[in-house]
Amino acid sequence: MTARRGWIVIGLSVLALTLVWRFLPAGSPPIYDGQCIANPYVAFGSNPAPQGASKTFPAASAFPAAEVLTGETPPQAQILIEPGTFVNSTAVTVSITPVAAPAAKPPNGTIEGNVYRFLASNAAGTELEPASPSLAVFVILRGLSSFPAPTIDRFNGTSWTPLPTLNAGCGNTFEVTSAQLGEFAAVRPGGHTATIPPSGGGVPGVAIVAGLAVLLIIVLGVLFSLDRRRSAASETPQS
Repeated sequence: MTARRGWIVIGLSVLALTLVWRFLPAGSPPIYDGQCIANPYVAFGSNPAPQGASKTFPAASAFPAAEVLTGETPPQAQILIEPGTFVNSTAVTVSITPVAAPAAKPPNGTIEGNVYRFLASNAAGTELEPASPSLAVFVILRGLSSFPAPTIDRFNGTSWTPLPTLNAGCGNTFEVTSAQLGEFAAVRPGGHTATIPPSGGGVPGVAIVAGLAVLLIIVLGVLFSLDRRRSAASETPQS
């Protein structure tokens, strides 16, 4: 082993790591902050059934910052609410309910996973929307996979509207900001099909790269150690 060959090994290893990083799924998390624990996805109509969620907030001068989420791991549906989003001169109930998919189809692909209805209502049963467009809610849904990354669409009772969607991390979860409530679903781009996987967590892409990096360090350490030993042996005077 010579220094030149060592640098060749380093160059090839860096190239391999770069290629792995380049061709990871687009929805892969940007950082690795722990092992993702994701239970199998629970589909609508299955047994056990997917969970809903409901939380009532008492009347107050200003609606508090809040979150409502279903009980799966990770939650299959969540809503994050900023302070003052709803007028709550009376109690306000925020609910998430899995519902059957409507007959209307999204224009940008195929629904994967469940459709969830997000609803806020006051004590009289009147449905509420955010008090102003600047007080939008954050809707988070779990999809079936991250490659290709799905888009979250909103259904207004007649048609679906795709919304700008961000990766929210563990278990193929994705997030949108919406000034309106309604029914939401993850939509896989047209031409692709997906099945419910046994587990939504998978092996984090960054963990794969980190493992390759550790392996590279070990290999380089062994190679340079052998090189030093051979150099030392060649310099030892022969009797």
